[in-house]
Amino acid sequence: MSITGACELLGVDQTTLRRWSDAGKVPVFRTPGGHRRYDRAAIQTLLDADAPGSPAIPRSFDSDQLTDRSLSAYGDRHTEGARERRWFQTYSEATLDEHRRLGRRLVDLAIRYAADPAVGQRATLLHEGEQIANRYGVSGAAAGISISDTIDAFLYFRQPVLQAVMGMIDEDHLPAKRVAHLLGEIGTFMEHVLVAAVRAHEAAPSPRRATKAGR
Repeated sequence: MSITGACELLGVDQTTLRRWSDAGKVPVFRTPGGHRRYDRAAIQTLLDADAPGSPAIPRSFDSDQLTDRSLSAYGDRHTEGARERRWFQTYSEATLDEHRRLGRRLVDLAIRYAADPAVGQRATLLHEGEQIANRYGVSGAAAGISISDTIDAFLYFRQPVLQAVMGMIDEDHLPAKRVAHLLGEIGTFMEHVLVAAVRAHEAAPSPRRATKAGR
């Protein structure tokens, strides 16, 4: 296949495919005239990401890069928006500092989870994410924050991660199948974490419940 045909099948531009080829991620050979040619069967194998044992379409980013971009989105503007939320005003400064630290770790875990690690590693990453979520739930209950406010806080701080992913998609022209997979895996991780936070909140004693019990 010509580079034009291969790009059409993969859903990427020629610059991206050349970069993948030069890095050895996509098999390529050259004609005597120096033109790139691609084996149709090899390209189809890359597209069949759902088939057992098939390699995934190469990524033009790594998890560290995406993590850095996600964290950079938590700038002053985003923080100022959080200050207007009821849950932000309830937390102590020490708790907010702890949540920022744990939140950075959670971003890293979510992106590494989505980057197709081994099954055992995925379970480890998810377990650590749920442990962080437990801390969020317990501290929210201790501060007297409702479950609905706990969910609102989680969704508010999830948004920069999704924005960073979409930004890299636009810049790197990732294939639609790869985009759907990446967003789906991050979403799955975040959903598990959110459920863990809610469960921890429900199970933890809150000042409100403790006051009622003491009456």
